[in-house]
Amino acid sequence: MTTSTSSRATLESVRRFWESHVNNEYYTAHERGSPAYFEEIERRRYRWHYHLRRMFKELRGSSGRLLEIGCGIGVDSVQLARCGFQVTGLDLTESAIEVAGRFAAARSVAVDFRVGNGEQLEFEDQTFDAVYSFGVLHHTPAIEKAVAEVRRVLKPGATAYVMLYHRNSLVNFVHWFLRLPYESPRHLKDRCPVVYTFTRKSAAQLFQDFSRVEINADYPLTYGFRQFTFWIPETVQRLLGRWIGWHLMIRAIR
Repeated sequence: MTTSTSSRATLESVRRFWESHVNNEYYTAHERGSPAYFEEIERRRYRWHYHLRRMFKELRGSSGRLLEIGCGIGVDSVQLARCGFQVTGLDLTESAIEVAGRFAAARSVAVDFRVGNGEQLEFEDQTFDAVYSFGVLHHTPAIEKAVAEVRRVLKPGATAYVMLYHRNSLVNFVHWFLRLPYESPRHLKDRCPVVYTFTRKSAAQLFQDFSRVEINADYPLTYGFRQFTFWIPETVQRLLGRWIGWHLMIRAIR
């Protein structure tokens, strides 16, 4: 595991950053919470995150309780509920939870959104049939504690679906080479307090207490590469993603 982390990073500093950097808003310039805002974010997110479209297709027809850690404005929460899960969406920030509730209502989907901390989940042991966390746990200071909490609240045999950033990826190389901050910064000094990256090996070590772990890399070119990505077929992106993908897609069975 490697990290780009402020020496003063705390859970509170992470919360403050994400309160002012509402996730997925880089997809749109429309007024927050407007119909056009939701439509453009949803359309662009799944235009570029082709691997999420594939995952949700595989999960269609699911049932049981699912906890999403770091639900943001609830875009994936809605998709997971449509798959058949009873979704509880947790986020560290009140701003995200407020928008998420409006988004689910606009899509006529029921989701239980709550403000909460992934390092200390307020749920009983073995509560959930699945846990989903996409691009979130690598931003919490005590990530080992958060992963232990994921395992604790899962029922035996249940699955965690987690995305973590891949250290050995094209995107990470570009950020390192150009000294670029992560997470859609407003300027070069606008840095997310905590950003962990992982190799396949270090990610497997993080989930070593699970009974079975499957890790695959995907998503070689992010939205920031869109001028180039537009011309590259999805089949080619999938092939490149296996080697230099920015996302480590993890399925860990308790």
